[in-house]
Amino acid sequence: MSRQKHKVKELEALLAEAESKGWRVDRKAGYFRLRCGCGKHMTWVHLSPSNPRYEQEKRQKLHGTGCW
Repeated sequence: MSRQKHKVKELEALLAEAESKGWRVDRKAGYFRLRCGCGKHMTWVHLSPSNPRYEQEKRQKLHGTGCW
């Protein structure tokens, strides 16, 4: 079953990239949850972020995990 798409195209691209790297993407109320394949790392992608640099900061956090 395919997941719901994020309404922000940049964040949808981030979720698609995460899935292509083996991360699990689950839709929850108000956010998407990303979990890496090893199970040690998890982060959330909010549905309506208020920070204009949200996508950049989320990418930096994911790159720092070592699983990205």
